[in-house]
Amino acid sequence: MTHFADFLQSALRESFFNLTLYTVFGIAVFGLVWKGLKNVWRWRRIQPKSEQRKHFFSHDILFSFGSILMAGFLTALITLLDQFGYMKLYWDINAYGTTWGILQLFFLLFFYDAYFYWSHRFMHHPKIYRWVHKTHHKSTDPSPLTIFAFHPFENLIEFLPFLVLPMFIPIFWPILFLWQTLDLINNLLAHLGYEIYPKNWLRLPFLKYKTASTHHNMHHEKFNGNYGLYFTFWDKWMKTEFSDYADRFQSIEKK
Repeated sequence: MTHFADFLQSALRESFFNLTLYTVFGIAVFGLVWKGLKNVWRWRRIQPKSEQRKHFFSHDILFSFGSILMAGFLTALITLLDQFGYMKLYWDINAYGTTWGILQLFFLLFFYDAYFYWSHRFMHHPKIYRWVHKTHHKSTDPSPLTIFAFHPFENLIEFLPFLVLPMFIPIFWPILFLWQTLDLINNLLAHLGYEIYPKNWLRLPFLKYKTASTHHNMHHEKFNGNYGLYFTFWDKWMKTEFSDYADRFQSIEKK
């Protein structure tokens, strides 16, 4: 009973924390960028002729609240499983060596990028899409309000690596937090609706393989392409990157 009470308390605490994140990174940024800076940043708008309507915004907020509650319970489950010894999460950086302590972040980013690409393509299968992923794609012109707007099943699919990987791989707690933070920031930029990466981004060595805001925005606009999360590697290898991605990016920077 004590463990259940602790789990419930932890779930509510995590849900409140996620609600705070959504308020800051979703609602507040939406108000700042889409309302306060819309004239100043007009030239950086990825889709100048917006198809957004008020009911899309309310849809995104509604499903985001559902995702917030679900993520809170899943995060609490990680803590509970750790207490029972099912997780290989640790606080002592020396437990598995500083080399692994540092390199694991890069492993997690590249692993999750591959996982996201293939699970994302799976959710675009005609027999799956309309039941699950269509919820997120209601916003063909995404905004910061869209960052948590997922069907519960999709939310579970995207959260699974955060839950399962620590069961098999030693992960430093601060690295887990950093991974989740970077994922949130990337998610925000992907759905910002404005291109904030510098104009020479796609010409920079290695950095050009990091997805710019335009990359995921085009996915929402056109649906079948640009499936990548952090990087463009899988889209390039599998030839699913939109052929006009680079031109689209440059055209925004030249406005």
